[in-house]
Amino acid sequence: MYGDRARIGLIVPSSNTVCEPEMARLSPQGVNTYATRILFEPTPRGLRKMKDDVERAASELSSENISQIIAFCCTVGSLIGEVGYDKEIIGLIEKKTQTLAITTATAVKAALDILRIKRVAIGTPYTRETNQLEEEGLRRSGYLVTRIMGYHEHISPETFKNEMIGHLTPEIAYEMGLKVNGQENEAIFLSCTNFRTIEIIDRLEAETGKPVISSNQATMWYALRRLGLNDSIKGYGQLLEKC
Repeated sequence: MYGDRARIGLIVPSSNTVCEPEMARLSPQGVNTYATRILFEPTPRGLRKMKDDVERAASELSSENISQIIAFCCTVGSLIGEVGYDKEIIGLIEKKTQTLAITTATAVKAALDILRIKRVAIGTPYTRETNQLEEEGLRRSGYLVTRIMGYHEHISPETFKNEMIGHLTPEIAYEMGLKVNGQENEAIFLSCTNFRTIEIIDRLEAETGKPVISSNQATMWYALRRLGLNDSIKGYGQLLEKC
């Protein structure tokens, strides 16, 4: 059957067009992903409101034991708020479904920790407002953000649509990674599960000599490791290949 080694459930923001294809591409042999969606608006209020629908979405992914683990796939949506907000989301999922759960924010922090990274540069497709939320969330968790740059940071929140992120090419992610890189950062984080990144991670690592983490790459890596699967997956950065 499909997913004979593992089946990963994905809770995805409704306007996200990148997470599912990238997660399918990152899945090793015998691992499959299955998704459900939460209505989403790309504002601080919309990011917080996603939590209200987590239990409903998780219930759909746990029906008939379809998932061995459920991933809440929204980076800032699991990083916003006080320290431990991601653990609150995990708690809601696990209590409702009795299924192991993670969030993208939890995965990214685990990736930074296993790579022993404290100083990180961040490229995003976000507005300035969302970048501020992300930077604050990572700083509260103990990381130093050396630089953060958003592709849409000059667009007003009123005119920004989340679907605009899905139209960005991997080359834009590559260029943003180069722009935020500097002497102080130990790694580069390309944030957002709706941002196409996985095609350029290896190239960006080769160019900068530093580890590159992306939201979907980290989420897949952490889901596999939590399931006890230690596959080395080449072509998408040292996190998936070596950690």
